[in-house]
Amino acid sequence: MSRDFAKRRLEVAQVVPEAFLAEFCQRDAGTRRFLLNALTLFAAISPEQQHQAINDLIQSEIFLLAEKSLQFLQRRVKDVLYPFHIAKELEDDDIREYYYRYYMQTGQIPERLTPEYLNVMLKFIVGVELLKTLFRMSFMEQQRFFEIQGKYSTQALLFYRYIKPIRRKLARERVTSRDPSGTHYYQHPKLDDAELMDYIFDIFDLETIVHLGEFSEKLSFEPDYIYAKETDDDRDVIS
Repeated sequence: MSRDFAKRRLEVAQVVPEAFLAEFCQRDAGTRRFLLNALTLFAAISPEQQHQAINDLIQSEIFLLAEKSLQFLQRRVKDVLYPFHIAKELEDDDIREYYYRYYMQTGQIPERLTPEYLNVMLKFIVGVELLKTLFRMSFMEQQRFFEIQGKYSTQALLFYRYIKPIRRKLARERVTSRDPSGTHYYQHPKLDDAELMDYIFDIFDLETIVHLGEFSEKLSFEPDYIYAKETDDDRDVIS
């Protein structure tokens, strides 16, 4: 770090946003000094070390958030997903992964866990879990799922906003295959959890994922019908 670092002034090219400066000035003296000292030390290390330091701090905050909300999210997610026969038990690592994915989408970590924030996290997790289910379905099972929805508007939203992009992604990545007869019927995709998460965040933005979580209470799910053995007639309707 340059010796005259402390003498440099920012009047000509201010880099700190006014909103941040205003909030900084409202903090108590101890918090302001701690932040100034931390930033001074941060400026003295290499870019690679800076990147690692930021990642360490993010992971630490995410760990604390996950720890505080673990029981709430475990219980609520399980209740919401029960009608979809998704019996996944969310573990500590799962919750932390969701917080990290949410952070990557928003670039923000909340100062405190408010009911509003937890409600959005709940919808986000439910949305991702439902997308995993859709990814694991065959095309016929996807079709049965959206066809049993009561309203046409619900069918259209489920198909065009979620199922169609999933089908395009699966076909493009060639992780589905046609059956021996050569029809356009596709088998169940073979994807592990890590690949599923990457696929989901590759094609869906935060708003679309949260909307599915919020929309889930309006969806019908009949596993005996959706997962029934597929016939040759079923395969003919899939394109």
